Amino acid sequence: MRTIGRLLLLPALGALCAGIVLTAGLVDFSATTPPGRLEQRLATFVLNRSIERRAPRVANPLGRSPAAVAAGLALLRTHCVACHGAPGVDPTEAGASLNPPAPGLTLARVQARSDGELKWIVSNGIRMTGMSAFGASRSEEEVWQLVAALRRLPQLSPEERHMLGKGR
Repeated sequence: MRTIGRLLLLPALGALCAGIVLTAGLVDFSATTPPGRLEQRLATFVLNRSIERRAPRVANPLGRSPAAVAAGLALLRTHCVACHGAPGVDPTEAGASLNPPAPGLTLARVQARSDGELKWIVSNGIRMTGMSAFGASRSEEEVWQLVAALRRLPQLSPEERHMLGKGR
């Protein structure tokens, strides 16, 4: 019984210490300070669990339709490239200054997400980041067009790359 008491005491003391540190304002949450390794790992873990739980388990009904990809690339250029960048296009200064930074959309960790997860992220955004809820002002079809374009990003043709950088 004594061992169980000790095992319960350690997490309780850890939580108490963490609470004191946070309550005392000892952690710098300013946008100019990058998150520490522990904060980054914990936030990523919690974010991934949240998305997995809420995202629909569906494939993109528009698939890789050339028309959907073209429409999605136009939306991507207008709404996403400024922060995320794209192949051959760097994020704008405002996008590059986000903390946490917006991930590159061709990264393996982004491309490894299911269509449903990408749809959920695009539709709902991510709290306490620069990722807004695109689905709040757009149709479901437009969200799926964006997902189709995201899937196409790693294999863009030179013409498509040029189109993404145009008008910025």
